[in-house]
Amino acid sequence: MLLALGAERLLSSHRRGGSADPVLARLWPRLPAPLRRFAGTPWLLALAAALLVGGLAWQLHVALLELAFSAAVLLVCFGPRDLADDVQRLRAARSAGDAATVTRLSRVLQLGPMPDADHRSLLGALFIQSHERRFGACLWFMLLGPAGAVLYRIASRMAVLIDEPAARRQAALLHGLLAWLPARITALLFGMAGSMDDALDAFGRVQREPVAGDDGWQQRSWSLLAETANAALDWEDAPGSGPMIASSLDATLAEVLRMETRATLILLALVAMFSAGAWVS
Repeated sequence: MLLALGAERLLSSHRRGGSADPVLARLWPRLPAPLRRFAGTPWLLALAAALLVGGLAWQLHVALLELAFSAAVLLVCFGPRDLADDVQRLRAARSAGDAATVTRLSRVLQLGPMPDADHRSLLGALFIQSHERRFGACLWFMLLGPAGAVLYRIASRMAVLIDEPAARRQAALLHGLLAWLPARITALLFGMAGSMDDALDAFGRVQREPVAGDDGWQQRSWSLLAETANAALDWEDAPGSGPMIASSLDATLAEVLRMETRATLILLALVAMFSAGAWVS
Protein backbone atom coordinates (compact mmCIF):
# COMPACT_ATOMS: atom_id res chain seq x y z
CA MET A 1 0.00 0.00 0.00
CA LEU A 2 2.84 2.41 0.81
CA LEU A 3 4.51 1.71 -2.52
CA ALA A 4 1.25 2.17 -4.46
CA LEU A 5 0.35 5.39 -2.64
CA GLY A 6 3.85 6.77 -3.15
CA ALA A 7 3.76 5.93 -6.85
CA GLU A 8 0.32 7.52 -7.13
CA ARG A 9 1.67 10.83 -5.83
CA LEU A 10 4.72 10.70 -8.10
CA LEU A 11 2.69 9.84 -11.20
CA SER A 12 -0.46 11.84 -10.46
CA SER A 13 0.26 14.55 -13.03
CA HIS A 14 0.71 11.90 -15.75
CA ARG A 15 -2.50 9.97 -15.06
CA ARG A 16 -5.28 11.15 -17.33
CA GLY A 17 -7.50 8.09 -17.33
CA GLY A 18 -8.14 4.90 -15.40
CA SER A 19 -6.43 1.84 -16.78
CA ALA A 20 -9.49 -0.34 -16.30
CA ASP A 21 -11.99 2.06 -17.88
CA PRO A 22 -10.79 2.00 -21.51
CA VAL A 23 -10.45 -1.79 -21.34
CA LEU A 24 -14.01 -2.19 -20.06
CA ALA A 25 -15.33 0.40 -22.50
CA ARG A 26 -13.81 -1.49 -25.44
CA LEU A 27 -14.58 -4.96 -24.12
CA TRP A 28 -18.30 -4.52 -23.44
CA PRO A 29 -19.42 -3.67 -27.03
CA ARG A 30 -17.39 -6.64 -28.34
CA LEU A 31 -19.17 -9.19 -26.16
CA PRO A 32 -21.77 -11.35 -27.92
CA ALA A 33 -25.25 -9.83 -27.72
CA PRO A 34 -26.61 -12.64 -25.49
CA LEU A 35 -23.84 -11.96 -22.96
CA ARG A 36 -24.52 -8.21 -22.98
CA ARG A 37 -28.21 -8.87 -22.34
CA PHE A 38 -27.50 -11.43 -19.61
CA ALA A 39 -27.95 -9.71 -16.25
CA GLY A 40 -25.24 -11.79 -14.58
CA THR A 41 -22.47 -10.75 -16.99
CA PRO A 42 -21.14 -7.93 -14.73
CA TRP A 43 -20.71 -10.44 -11.90
CA LEU A 44 -18.93 -12.87 -14.22
CA LEU A 45 -16.57 -10.20 -15.57
CA ALA A 46 -15.62 -8.87 -12.14
CA LEU A 47 -15.09 -12.33 -10.66
CA ALA A 48 -13.13 -13.53 -13.70
CA ALA A 49 -10.76 -10.55 -13.52
CA ALA A 50 -10.28 -10.99 -9.77
CA LEU A 51 -9.59 -14.72 -10.16
CA LEU A 52 -7.10 -14.05 -12.96
CA VAL A 53 -5.16 -11.52 -10.90
CA GLY A 54 -5.37 -13.70 -7.81
CA GLY A 55 -4.07 -16.67 -9.80
CA LEU A 56 -1.14 -14.66 -11.12
CA ALA A 57 -0.27 -13.48 -7.61
CA TRP A 58 -0.48 -17.09 -6.36
CA GLN A 59 2.14 -18.15 -8.91
CA LEU A 60 4.70 -15.61 -7.66
CA HIS A 61 6.91 -17.38 -5.15
CA VAL A 62 9.55 -14.64 -4.86
CA ALA A 63 8.67 -12.10 -2.18
CA LEU A 64 10.02 -9.08 -4.07
CA LEU A 65 8.13 -10.03 -7.23
CA GLU A 66 4.94 -10.53 -5.24
CA LEU A 67 5.44 -7.14 -3.57
CA ALA A 68 6.03 -5.37 -6.88
CA PHE A 69 3.07 -7.09 -8.54
CA SER A 70 0.71 -6.26 -5.66
CA ALA A 71 1.81 -2.61 -5.57
CA ALA A 72 1.44 -2.28 -9.36
CA VAL A 73 -2.06 -3.78 -9.32
CA LEU A 74 -3.17 -1.52 -6.47
CA LEU A 75 -1.77 1.52 -8.28
CA VAL A 76 -3.76 0.61 -11.42
CA CYS A 77 -6.88 0.27 -9.27
CA PHE A 78 -6.56 3.82 -7.95
CA GLY A 79 -8.15 6.49 -10.02
CA PRO A 80 -9.09 7.20 -12.69
CA ARG A 81 -7.04 10.17 -11.44
CA ASP A 82 -5.67 11.26 -8.12
CA LEU A 83 -8.34 13.30 -6.32
CA ALA A 84 -5.76 15.85 -5.16
CA ASP A 85 -4.73 16.46 -8.76
CA ASP A 86 -8.32 17.21 -9.83
CA VAL A 87 -8.99 19.40 -6.80
CA GLN A 88 -5.80 21.39 -7.36
CA ARG A 89 -6.84 21.92 -10.99
CA LEU A 90 -10.22 23.14 -9.77
CA ARG A 91 -8.59 25.56 -7.32
CA ALA A 92 -6.25 26.86 -10.03
CA ALA A 93 -9.15 27.34 -12.46
CA ARG A 94 -11.13 29.26 -9.82
CA SER A 95 -8.13 31.50 -9.14
CA ALA A 96 -7.67 32.13 -12.88
CA GLY A 97 -11.37 32.82 -13.42
CA ASP A 98 -11.64 29.94 -15.92
CA ALA A 99 -15.38 29.32 -15.60
CA ALA A 100 -15.48 26.60 -18.29
CA THR A 101 -12.82 24.50 -16.56
CA VAL A 102 -14.45 25.04 -13.16
CA THR A 103 -17.79 23.81 -14.53
CA ARG A 104 -16.21 20.79 -16.23
CA LEU A 105 -14.16 19.71 -13.20
CA SER A 106 -17.05 20.28 -10.79
CA ARG A 107 -19.26 18.07 -12.96
CA VAL A 108 -16.62 15.32 -13.02
CA LEU A 109 -16.06 15.49 -9.27
CA GLN A 110 -19.79 15.34 -8.55
CA LEU A 111 -20.39 12.22 -10.63
CA GLY A 112 -21.78 9.67 -8.20
CA PRO A 113 -22.02 5.91 -8.07
CA MET A 114 -24.95 4.16 -9.72
CA PRO A 115 -27.63 4.70 -8.51
CA ASP A 116 -26.56 8.32 -8.28
CA ALA A 117 -25.72 9.36 -4.74
CA ASP A 118 -27.67 12.14 -3.05
CA HIS A 119 -24.89 14.71 -2.91
CA ARG A 120 -25.77 17.52 -0.52
CA SER A 121 -22.78 19.53 -1.68
CA LEU A 122 -19.59 19.43 -3.69
CA LEU A 123 -17.81 18.53 -0.46
CA GLY A 124 -19.89 15.41 0.07
CA ALA A 125 -19.20 14.41 -3.51
CA LEU A 126 -15.46 14.82 -2.94
CA PHE A 127 -15.54 12.44 0.01
CA ILE A 128 -17.38 9.87 -2.09
CA GLN A 129 -14.82 10.34 -4.86
CA SER A 130 -12.04 9.82 -2.32
CA HIS A 131 -13.57 6.49 -1.34
CA GLU A 132 -14.09 5.41 -4.94
CA ARG A 133 -10.61 6.43 -6.07
CA ARG A 134 -8.60 5.25 -3.06
CA PHE A 135 -10.15 3.82 0.08
CA GLY A 136 -12.48 1.27 -1.54
CA ALA A 137 -9.58 -0.36 -3.40
CA CYS A 138 -7.31 -0.20 -0.33
CA LEU A 139 -9.85 -1.84 1.97
CA TRP A 140 -10.57 -4.68 -0.45
CA PHE A 141 -6.81 -5.02 -1.02
CA MET A 142 -6.42 -5.53 2.73
CA LEU A 143 -9.03 -8.29 2.65
CA LEU A 144 -8.20 -10.19 -0.56
CA GLY A 145 -4.91 -8.75 -1.80
CA PRO A 146 -4.59 -7.58 -5.41
CA ALA A 147 -7.61 -9.69 -6.42
CA GLY A 148 -9.78 -7.71 -4.00
CA ALA A 149 -8.56 -4.37 -5.36
CA VAL A 150 -9.32 -5.46 -8.94
CA LEU A 151 -12.74 -6.77 -7.92
CA TYR A 152 -13.74 -3.44 -6.40
CA ARG A 153 -12.20 -1.33 -9.15
CA ILE A 154 -14.11 -3.12 -11.91
CA ALA A 155 -17.35 -3.31 -9.93
CA SER A 156 -17.20 0.44 -9.17
CA ARG A 157 -16.86 1.38 -12.85
CA MET A 158 -19.07 -1.06 -14.73
CA ALA A 159 -22.43 0.56 -14.02
CA VAL A 160 -21.43 3.81 -15.75
CA LEU A 161 -20.05 1.96 -18.80
CA ILE A 162 -22.79 -0.60 -19.44
CA ASP A 163 -25.72 0.38 -21.64
CA GLU A 164 -27.97 -2.67 -21.11
CA PRO A 165 -30.55 -1.85 -18.37
CA ALA A 166 -30.65 -5.31 -16.76
CA ALA A 167 -26.87 -5.67 -16.70
CA ARG A 168 -26.49 -2.10 -15.42
CA ARG A 169 -28.81 -2.81 -12.51
CA GLN A 170 -26.78 -5.89 -11.60
CA ALA A 171 -23.53 -3.94 -11.89
CA ALA A 172 -24.95 -1.30 -9.51
CA LEU A 173 -26.07 -4.06 -7.14
CA LEU A 174 -22.61 -5.65 -7.14
CA HIS A 175 -21.00 -2.26 -6.52
CA GLY A 176 -23.43 -1.50 -3.71
CA LEU A 177 -22.75 -4.83 -1.99
CA LEU A 178 -18.98 -4.44 -2.24
CA ALA A 179 -19.12 -0.81 -1.07
CA TRP A 180 -21.51 -1.32 1.87
CA LEU A 181 -18.91 -2.00 4.57
CA PRO A 182 -15.94 -0.07 3.07
CA ALA A 183 -18.07 3.09 2.75
CA ARG A 184 -18.84 2.94 6.46
CA ILE A 185 -15.22 2.28 7.38
CA THR A 186 -14.11 5.20 5.21
CA ALA A 187 -16.71 7.44 6.87
CA LEU A 188 -15.27 6.56 10.28
CA LEU A 189 -11.70 7.13 9.04
CA PHE A 190 -12.70 10.64 7.97
CA GLY A 191 -14.35 11.07 11.35
CA MET A 192 -11.10 10.12 13.08
CA ALA A 193 -9.29 12.58 10.80
CA GLY A 194 -11.62 15.44 11.76
CA SER A 195 -14.27 16.13 14.38
CA MET A 196 -15.19 12.64 15.62
CA ASP A 197 -18.10 13.78 17.79
CA ASP A 198 -19.82 15.56 14.89
CA ALA A 199 -19.06 12.65 12.57
CA LEU A 200 -20.64 10.11 14.96
CA ASP A 201 -23.72 12.30 15.36
CA ALA A 202 -24.15 12.46 11.57
CA PHE A 203 -23.43 8.73 11.22
CA GLY A 204 -26.16 7.84 13.71
CA ARG A 205 -28.65 10.28 12.21
CA VAL A 206 -28.24 8.93 8.66
CA GLN A 207 -28.42 5.35 9.92
CA ARG A 208 -31.79 6.10 11.54
CA GLU A 209 -33.27 7.73 8.45
CA PRO A 210 -35.79 5.53 6.58
CA VAL A 211 -34.87 4.33 3.10
CA ALA A 212 -37.17 4.31 0.10
CA GLY A 213 -37.14 2.09 -2.95
CA ASP A 214 -35.25 -1.05 -3.81
CA ASP A 215 -31.94 0.80 -4.03
CA GLY A 216 -32.45 2.82 -0.84
CA TRP A 217 -29.84 0.81 1.03
CA GLN A 218 -27.27 1.75 -1.63
CA GLN A 219 -28.22 5.42 -1.42
CA ARG A 220 -27.80 5.25 2.36
CA SER A 221 -24.19 4.07 2.03
CA TRP A 222 -23.24 7.10 -0.05
CA SER A 223 -25.30 9.57 1.98
CA LEU A 224 -23.75 8.20 5.16
CA LEU A 225 -20.24 8.58 3.78
CA ALA A 226 -20.84 12.09 2.42
CA GLU A 227 -22.63 13.46 5.45
CA THR A 228 -20.41 11.83 8.08
CA ALA A 229 -17.22 13.10 6.44
CA ASN A 230 -18.81 16.50 5.81
CA ALA A 231 -19.76 16.77 9.49
CA ALA A 232 -16.18 15.89 10.45
CA LEU A 233 -15.08 19.13 8.77
CA ASP A 234 -16.82 20.83 11.69
CA TRP A 235 -18.06 23.85 9.74
CA GLU A 236 -21.01 25.69 11.25
CA ASP A 237 -24.33 25.23 9.44
CA ALA A 238 -25.84 28.16 7.65
CA PRO A 239 -29.42 28.72 8.94
CA GLY A 240 -31.93 26.89 6.78
CA SER A 241 -29.48 25.99 4.04
CA GLY A 242 -27.73 22.84 5.23
CA PRO A 243 -23.97 22.48 5.54
CA MET A 244 -22.11 25.70 4.87
CA ILE A 245 -19.18 25.61 2.41
CA ALA A 246 -17.35 28.23 4.53
CA SER A 247 -16.34 31.73 3.54
CA SER A 248 -13.52 30.44 1.35
CA LEU A 249 -14.30 27.45 -0.87
CA ASP A 250 -10.61 27.27 -1.74
CA ALA A 251 -9.66 26.82 1.92
CA THR A 252 -12.37 24.20 2.35
CA LEU A 253 -11.17 22.21 -0.67
CA ALA A 254 -7.66 22.28 0.77
CA GLU A 255 -9.01 20.99 4.10
CA VAL A 256 -10.76 18.09 2.32
CA LEU A 257 -7.41 17.05 0.84
CA ARG A 258 -5.72 17.34 4.24
CA MET A 259 -8.46 15.18 5.76
CA GLU A 260 -7.94 12.60 3.02
CA THR A 261 -4.22 12.53 3.83
CA ARG A 262 -4.88 12.16 7.56
CA ALA A 263 -7.45 9.41 6.96
CA THR A 264 -4.94 7.58 4.74
CA LEU A 265 -2.27 7.82 7.44
CA ILE A 266 -4.73 6.51 10.03
CA LEU A 267 -5.55 3.55 7.77
CA LEU A 268 -1.85 2.83 7.23
CA ALA A 269 -1.23 3.03 10.98
CA LEU A 270 -4.02 0.53 11.64
CA VAL A 271 -2.61 -1.79 8.97
CA ALA A 272 0.85 -1.48 10.51
CA MET A 273 -0.50 -2.35 13.96
CA PHE A 274 -2.32 -5.38 12.55
CA SER A 275 0.76 -6.50 10.62
CA ALA A 276 3.03 -6.07 13.64
CA GLY A 277 0.60 -8.12 15.74
CA ALA A 278 0.57 -10.85 13.11
CA TRP A 279 4.38 -10.96 12.97
CA VAL A 280 4.68 -11.11 16.77
CA SER A 281 2.17 -13.97 16.99
